[in-house]
Amino acid sequence: MNKGFMMLFVAALVFLPGCGFKDIDKRFLVVAIGVDQGVEKKYDVTLKLIIPTTLTEPGKSKYQLVSKEADSISEALELMRSDVDKQLDLGHAKVTIFGKKLVQEDITKHIDWFIRRRGVQRIEYVAVAESSAKEILALSQKSERLAGNSLILSFGREGTESPFIITEYLYDFYERLLEKGKDPFMPIIRIRENTYEINRVALFDKKRLRLILEPQQTRILNQLMYKHPRFEARVTEENLRYSLTVHKYNYRYKINTSNQGRPSIDFVVNVKGTAEESEEIFFNRSWGEIEQAAERSIEKSYLELLNSMKKRQLDPLGFGLRYIATRHGGDKDWEEWRKLYPLVEFNVKVNVTLEGTGEIK
Repeated sequence: MNKGFMMLFVAALVFLPGCGFKDIDKRFLVVAIGVDQGVEKKYDVTLKLIIPTTLTEPGKSKYQLVSKEADSISEALELMRSDVDKQLDLGHAKVTIFGKKLVQEDITKHIDWFIRRRGVQRIEYVAVAESSAKEILALSQKSERLAGNSLILSFGREGTESPFIITEYLYDFYERLLEKGKDPFMPIIRIRENTYEINRVALFDKKRLRLILEPQQTRILNQLMYKHPRFEARVTEENLRYSLTVHKYNYRYKINTSNQGRPSIDFVVNVKGTAEESEEIFFNRSWGEIEQAAERSIEKSYLELLNSMKKRQLDPLGFGLRYIATRHGGDKDWEEWRKLYPLVEFNVKVNVTLEGTGEIK
């Protein structure tokens, strides 16, 4: 019986199929994916492929772009397989960029593929291209050592830490599409003089792009979303102009519906910083006057942003989520919030503490 068992075991080994594993030198690592609106087909999909090299000098990064038009993203990938000599590996993709024309339609159809597709990481950075995703991927900065590394360093805060850059991940964007009371967003990338310019953000409702914020509004949204502590605030009044460099920043807010009249969202913002680059000397001037000017300037900019988002029924900060999370009515609370949000009045109280004038007497 043992002899028969051994014969069956050997036969099973002979007929076992291989695992289909491919070595790293037989794979093309995809570092970035671009999806644009096609000319003849629905999609124009572009992949940025890394070409391994022993050189890691600035401006010496090597890559290959492959692009195909198709009526689905999966079909475009299948067509691109015949254009390369190695297996396409999506597991190393770090950035996915969507063309601006594409996100003005129903973006849920496009995001759904990336969530369901095997091998695609949900921790990818997602962004919108001002012109086309293909143009963004085709650019290689002079400082870039590895293909696509400039975008990865910008969004990952491993390199620059700009208050104008808002990072968004694929998983978070998808959750915001489904979450009640919290709307999605993406940073916008455009090319300026052979470099990337990332200082604006696109706000979405649950389907498509609705509002593009200017750089200063993007900076404020970054502060409100992530409490980014280091930024510059420009104060401009008739007899007082200077830049406030913020070192410490924090805020809290409360949704107030206890009044019988108009509901309100009350912010208290605490800022500590140093006055820099003033157009006049502050030696003999009261610091209280300087602080009050900064408070008025910050309050005005916050109210402009908050009211602009409310006007378009956009809520990337999650006021609606806070509202339904602190009550117990379920769907009834959500329907109630949808009626309250257009009526909300924002009250912003800013407390500025000046730690110095930045001047030496």
